[in-house]
Amino acid sequence: MTNCLRWCAVLAIAMCAAVVVAAKVKVQTQYDKKFNFAGLHTYAWHPTGKGDVKLLQASGEDPAALRERLEPMVVRAVDGALAKRGFTAASASPDLNVYYYVLIGPGISAQTMGQFMAPMPEWGIPPFAPATSSIDMYEQGSLIVDLSSPSLGAMVWRGSAQAEIDRSRSASEREQRIRDAVDDMFKKFPPKK
Repeated sequence: MTNCLRWCAVLAIAMCAAVVVAAKVKVQTQYDKKFNFAGLHTYAWHPTGKGDVKLLQASGEDPAALRERLEPMVVRAVDGALAKRGFTAASASPDLNVYYYVLIGPGISAQTMGQFMAPMPEWGIPPFAPATSSIDMYEQGSLIVDLSSPSLGAMVWRGSAQAEIDRSRSASEREQRIRDAVDDMFKKFPPKK
């Protein structure tokens, strides 16, 4: 009976770890290393629009309706992150323009037999042909936030967040996840030379 309890505890811990890993948001940033971010204090949403939503598969969902739901969440998150860094919204002559993209499409994760085994010392290959032993297909979403310099007419900073989409989440949970991802994006903004 004790072994059974141990196995149940190990299984429960493994399942919790899998849920945490699945909920992870992958965040990346890039910026123009030649651009001087010092002295910038204002921003405005891009004059052509705040952003765009693209569906990378035929899901039957209307991208315009999805944009209506997501855009206010993204705008609030970006406005909040920039305000925390001392930036204010400007109606004319901003230092930076902001534009976002939301991309939604299929994601896949696979494991192959022998993937985690050490190679054979003689030839460096496992003693069997790899075969897929686990495959996970899911819907994934990416949020990309671009900051451009109106004076240069070029993008100077980009942040991206990518995660698995869970459609069972409430609107408030989705907004919190977007806010957390945007806060992670802007942690080191503006970049220091």
